[in-house]
Amino acid sequence: MLPSVKASLIADFDARFAAVMAGLGLDQCTGYVTALSGGPDSTALALLTQRYVDATGKHHHAVIVDHGLRDGSGDEAKRVQTRLRRFGVSSDIIPITEPRPTAGLQEWARINRHQALLSTARQKKAALLFAHHAGDQAETVAMRLLKSSGLNGLGGIACYRLQHDVVVARPVLGWMPDQLKAVCHHLDCDFETDPSNQNHRFERVRIRQFLADLDRQNAATGDTALSSGQLRRLGAGAARLGAVADKACDNIIEQAVDWHPSGYASVTMAAFADLPQSFWALIMRRLIMAVGGGQYGAATMALDQLRQRCDDGVSATIGGCHFSPITASSPRRASAANYYLFRETGRKRITMPIAAGQELVFAGCWLVKSAQAGMLHGFGDMPKIQGDSGAALPANSMPDGWHLLPHRARQAIPVLTTLDGGSIYPQLKGYENTQSPATMAALFLGMARRPTFLADTLIG
Repeated sequence: MLPSVKASLIADFDARFAAVMAGLGLDQCTGYVTALSGGPDSTALALLTQRYVDATGKHHHAVIVDHGLRDGSGDEAKRVQTRLRRFGVSSDIIPITEPRPTAGLQEWARINRHQALLSTARQKKAALLFAHHAGDQAETVAMRLLKSSGLNGLGGIACYRLQHDVVVARPVLGWMPDQLKAVCHHLDCDFETDPSNQNHRFERVRIRQFLADLDRQNAATGDTALSSGQLRRLGAGAARLGAVADKACDNIIEQAVDWHPSGYASVTMAAFADLPQSFWALIMRRLIMAVGGGQYGAATMALDQLRQRCDDGVSATIGGCHFSPITASSPRRASAANYYLFRETGRKRITMPIAAGQELVFAGCWLVKSAQAGMLHGFGDMPKIQGDSGAALPANSMPDGWHLLPHRARQAIPVLTTLDGGSIYPQLKGYENTQSPATMAALFLGMARRPTFLADTLIG
């Protein structure tokens, strides 16, 4: 290919990528972290992003996660790192050292990979970029269609969302895989080939093969009754409808829900009383995931039961959350009751190590940063000491105002047990801390509406 033609094609790719970044609002971010596997898709994304930041003066870093699932994976990661360095892409290799499960290996790998990537993006105050493309989107919609997913599921992979207070985006979701390979070829950058992409034990590989066969058959016969393109259009339509529904839910939630910086919500149920069950369930799923920190929404049947209990004005537990009525219910309209929504504690104790200076997400709903190392757990699970009366007392006195919090809210707030057995309470917005200067801070993510990072000045 003539150099002038190649340069023109690369310029077209750069322009398209810049347009997508602007369209998603990613041009407002100051930096980006690319999830880099070394395959053609993530390699192309890393190259495009690096060229974009070189032109805009932003910063970019790639992360290669090594699960150690294949022989030679460490050598492959180093090879990818060296290859991309030639194009100005700096990167880190993060090995996963967690013990492997005996079952659910792919899910284990996905969760650990995602946590490592989110942590890096948060540390660098950057948007996290994934290289999912149009083919991945068609496969996802097909898989969810076969599982009878609802509107949100058929929307497929999201282009842009906030997760654990980090912008997660997929700027090449509308690109075809051949276009991403072309980016690599035109820039003379090699890439790796993952053998698992041919392993028919995995559902996605089987779906990919089915769609490829279907598209070839359609091309030969002219039949377009079902194709990858139609699945993508179905996903795009469902995503648009889902966005409209989400906006309507946003307006209702804004009027009916008060978020408390100590980790719980107050809900005016009367605002939801006349909603159809589908909208009611959509709102409740969002509230439950925000307060409980779960990754998946509650099942439809469980939400039906929740509505009945709320209509009766009684408490309920669902999705790691506890609904607790806070006003007396009218016999004629029990659904007018107001509710507290707390993260459930006691049933499943959550503990998490934190290093000095580290910023991480605890229980899926708290962003925590500590100047000291130790073990995080809910206040209700913190170690106790015996007072003079023989009653169990917290190791330290509570911060001012905590005794006024609802009991269930207080129990769920993250507290740090230090390596020497001491206890440190977090600095929360609106509550004075007995420790001066503050050595630990916690931000309730249920309140987050845009990317927010804990101020370094809070703990020095």
